[in-house]
Amino acid sequence: MATLIVQNGKHQGTKIPLPNREVTVGRDDKCYVRLTSGDVSRVHCSLLATNEGILIKDSGSQNGVIINGMKIEGDHMMRPGDLLKIGPVKFTMEIPQLAAPAGSADDDSIATWLAEGDTNASAADSETTEIQTVEANREHSTTAELPPAEPEAKSIAEEAQDIIRRHFEMKKK
Repeated sequence: MATLIVQNGKHQGTKIPLPNREVTVGRDDKCYVRLTSGDVSRVHCSLLATNEGILIKDSGSQNGVIINGMKIEGDHMMRPGDLLKIGPVKFTMEIPQLAAPAGSADDDSIATWLAEGDTNASAADSETTEIQTVEANREHSTTAELPPAEPEAKSIAEEAQDIIRRHFEMKKK
């Protein structure tokens, strides 16, 4: 099962497993991955996990779908190592056959993460405060993102959050 990983904002590191069917990403409540930014269309794009990667189809979004800094036209196959940007949210991906398996979160864990307040979030994070997955059979959802090809300048608060996140990841091991 392919997994998206959020690479920025207060949900950085959150993993969203993708089911073996086409799913949608957007602001609409019915989207499998829901992003609350005004830069994201109601139904921004669709994703279909395959053995080769994730097939991405822009649904005619106003701001487009960006992969590795380039706006895609039509269908595009996202592969491990690619950076996907939808609105302000960046994602990378993992495919079990191509990457080492990572632990996935259950629905209760995801709900807890989404419900947690983040009093230290910067103004830039305010539009990405809600990442949800909606599905009738309540399959697990995760997000993923690869680091950008060129390092981006981070604020002191973002650097501190990154250090704290890495500390807790190492503590878990």
